[in-house]
Parts: sequence; C-alpha cells; structure tokens
Amino acid sequence: MLTYACLTALVPGKKQPAIRVKIVRTWMSPFGSIRPNTCMVFGDEKGSMIEATLPWGVVLPYEINLDEGDWFEILDFKLIHASGLIRTTRSKYHINLTHDSVVTKIQPITECNFLFCASYKTILRGLYHPKFCIGLCGALVEVGDIQDFPEAQANQFNHGNQPSIRFTQVKCVAYGSLAEKLYEYWSSTTANVVVCVLKLWRIEWGNGRFRCLTNIEGCSDILFDPEIPEIHYFKSM
Repeated sequence: MLTYACLTALVPGKKQPAIRVKIVRTWMSPFGSIRPNTCMVFGDEKGSMIEATLPWGVVLPYEINLDEGDWFEILDFKLIHASGLIRTTRSKYHINLTHDSVVTKIQPITECNFLFCASYKTILRGLYHPKFCIGLCGALVEVGDIQDFPEAQANQFNHGNQPSIRFTQVKCVAYGSLAEKLYEYWSSTTANVVVCVLKLWRIEWGNGRFRCLTNIEGCSDILFDPEIPEIHYFKSM
C-alpha cells in the first residue's frame, strides 16, 4: 500500500515518496517558445503549494491530461531546489516530472481553492517579499484604456470594511492577453460593482517602495466574481 507525503516533507537527494496534489494553475513557458514546458503549481491537502514542470518532450503514460483543478497521484519525480527571480510559491523546492513519472487522476481530497489573498495594508507597507507571487481580492475602481507596450493598462482595486469609509487602493497593471481579458469584461459588464480575485500576481518595486501589482504572462490570472468564501465575505462588508 502506498504511503503519501505532504509537500513540506519532501527533501532532495533521495527517492521521493508518492504525493497527492491538485493542479492549482497551469501555463506554458517560456511564453511564445516553439518548445515550451508545461508549468504548474501543485497544492496538497494541507494547503501547501509547490511549482512543478513537465518538460517539453516528456510524455506521460496513457496521454493523461494535466487539467487545472484536477487532483492527481504522482510517483517517481525529481525534486530540485527552486530558483528564479520571481517564484509562484514559497517552497524551497521544485518538482520536475520525467519519463519515469507515473501520474494518475484521483478524486478530490479537499475543497481548498488555494486562493490565499494578501492584505492591502501589508502590501502597501512593503512587508511582502517581491520575489513571491501573491493573490488579492477586491473591487475594480477604474480601468484605463489598453495601450501599446511599454505603456500598460492600469487598474485599481479597493478594499474596506464598510462602503461608507475610505477604501484602501492598490494600483495594478495588466499586460498582454490578461489586459485584453480584463478590459473586455469591464467594457461589457452591467454590474454596479465588479469584484474579482488576482491569482499569482507579482509585486513590482521602484525607488525603494511598492509601485504596483502586475501579471506574469501566461501564469497570472484574474477571476471575476468567483463563488468562493473570500468573495462572499467581501460582498458582505
């Protein structure tokens, strides 16, 4: 009988135990490459997350589809130290799937959505490390027109305890296809308040202080009015 390890228990340099994970996010990288890797963020039943890669050319058995939101049991993978200037998780390690990896789709283990929304005030105070991506829940205040690079579409989100008080605002800048998705939704919606969640956005600093949140092409996402507890709480305020 298989025994399963939590993501936080994984250690490089030895045979890895089996894991059971949900694919929290999936994208192709490098963006625009003719031989892109499939990049993913895995989450386990304890709420821990780790970034993973299915390298270009590695084919999984039975042509299994690694779809976002599904749960999988994974055997025989390689664990390496995480690197890069921007990281999608706080894990010290990174999973590489190989030709020997055995991946089996399983039933969901938990209902966790792995959307851990950051505090606005903590962002503005510069207390989040810009190396790590964050999530954010809020309401759209203003959306500018789409502009050509290097200019970008600037969007602001607000957050507060009651509608009558002054909201805390965080400037966000969207690039590429995500800017188009955001602008299209904003232009077509009839809702009085547009509530959304930013998923895996990075913190941009300048002159020693917070400048804005911005997306990583392909990796970051924006969810409009999702049915999650964080949004229900925001609407109730």
